[in-house]
Amino acid sequence: MELPIHGPDEPVYTISVMARLVGVSTQVLRIWERECLVCPARTEKNNRLYSENDFYRLVQIRDLTQKGINLAGIQAILGTVEVRYIHSNRSKARENNYGQGRRN
Repeated sequence: MELPIHGPDEPVYTISVMARLVGVSTQVLRIWERECLVCPARTEKNNRLYSENDFYRLVQIRDLTQKGINLAGIQAILGTVEVRYIHSNRSKARENNYGQGRRN
């Protein structure tokens, strides 16, 4: 029996790797994040990390944009309300934790 190295929700792919896998630029991924279509995890140094499930969502987004659907339409199709909530909570957590790592 072969065990998976990581689960589908575990963030392991950097933005450059994910951009290459999806076939878009890193700038496009940043735009999609800004529009709350995807919410990658962040490392302690604030680098984006994407999971396998993020990959499948990004492929859906890419395919919809290639069909001519704008980002607002994609938000409606994919139902990004929960992504907006997660995104805002992660942003608040980053703001609250900013600079707390090296206090002596």
